[in-house]
Amino acid sequence: MRALFDQKIWPFLKLVRWPNLLVIILTQTLLRHTIYSRIYGHSGLEPAMSSGLFVALVCITVLIAAAGYIINDYFDQKADLVNHPGRVVLGSEIQKEVAIRYYYIFNAIALAAGVVLSWMAGAIKLSLIFFMIAGMLWLYSAHYKKTVLWGNLAVAFMSAMVVMVVWIFEFYMLKRQPGQFHALYLSGQQAINHYVSAYAVFAFLVSLVREIVKDMEDVDGDREAGYRTLPLAHGLYTAKVIAFIPGLAMVALAFPAILYFISLSFPVMALYFAVLVLFPLLFILYRIILSEEKQQFHRISTWLKLLMLAGIAGMVPLAATI
Repeated sequence: MRALFDQKIWPFLKLVRWPNLLVIILTQTLLRHTIYSRIYGHSGLEPAMSSGLFVALVCITVLIAAAGYIINDYFDQKADLVNHPGRVVLGSEIQKEVAIRYYYIFNAIALAAGVVLSWMAGAIKLSLIFFMIAGMLWLYSAHYKKTVLWGNLAVAFMSAMVVMVVWIFEFYMLKRQPGQFHALYLSGQQAINHYVSAYAVFAFLVSLVREIVKDMEDVDGDREAGYRTLPLAHGLYTAKVIAFIPGLAMVALAFPAILYFISLSFPVMALYFAVLVLFPLLFILYRIILSEEKQQFHRISTWLKLLMLAGIAGMVPLAATI
């Protein structure tokens, strides 16, 4: 059993970036069980999407994301051998042919399930979202990642879609229940829109900064592979400046949010976002300015991942204020 785990299961989990998949599951689960359940509960309602359909949506999202990580490693192998030689799974622990088989199987299952879920939501056109995301992940790995900013923006957009896809499907499911839709529209839909939009923007901005920082970390391998990323095309200084812009946008959004919670007499929530989001963000931006070495950018990338996790986890205390 131990040998099976070490030789098969663990390499597979590394290939599909299991911590990132857990973050996706956590994000969508907390959206449903904090923001949605809390706001719906004020009207005596339950989320329109049943628990089974919600689990299906999460599984579809995770499968498409896992397939995206596989195809990314497939196209990025040459650069990864330079950037992260000790972490390369494809070609060493898992054969490329096997990985590609996983890629097609995961996408086939996810896209077929996405069509069924969209049909059950009463809008088969929603399945195009899943085809679009799967297509973007392939294009990102094959083309966008090698270009200036397009790859960064693509990943940031897909991070935001992890949040938005829950809103989209819940909205369409709710439209199929006119009585509940009317009750919620009068009482809580606007609040849901605000909270979901805030988290989608947060996910987009954090991911965008992190992707630019990762490009600064990976310049050696990217240069070897012939990529034309932002720091390679325009220099490290320009990359820092551009990474700073979405960082400052997050700061500009965090201050009013904290003041808003203070005005509503929710000091715990204000303290949470100040201590675990705003102050770390200011420190990260400061470190981006000073950093020059690969290991420094690697640490900043890790801090940004923890920042995103802190923001997501903030839905738990946030629920008490809704």
